[in-house]
Amino acid sequence: MSGSLFAKGNAVVGDDAVDFRNKEGYLVKANAGAPALNDSKTVPAFGVVLEGADDGAPSSIGILGAMPPVRLKAGGAIAKYANVEQAVDGTVVTDEGPGTARVVVGVALEAAAAGDLFLCQTVSPQIRP
Repeated sequence: MSGSLFAKGNAVVGDDAVDFRNKEGYLVKANAGAPALNDSKTVPAFGVVLEGADDGAPSSIGILGAMPPVRLKAGGAIAKYANVEQAVDGTVVTDEGPGTARVVVGVALEAAAAGDLFLCQTVSPQIRP
């Protein structure tokens, strides 16, 4: 057997289907084979915009749970070491805890205020009741 099944050295993909300028740190979902800004707290996102594209250039999208720590966009105040969940605008917020359907996507490695880009260790999106 020739070749290797290890085909890519990282979990970052490029996509030029959508203009993600100024959307670094926002979560993205799949939409008919193309990425789109995440707009649900209960349908798992698949990635995060690492570098938004200029016109006609591909944006870099990191796959959640498959990368070293990255910066996410805070949708509210987040404490260091808090679990974070998806918000409906592509940002993340502090995990609400049991009793509310949500998707947890990581652990904050530093505190953040709304609008901050903060360091987070992402996990594969986890749907929690």
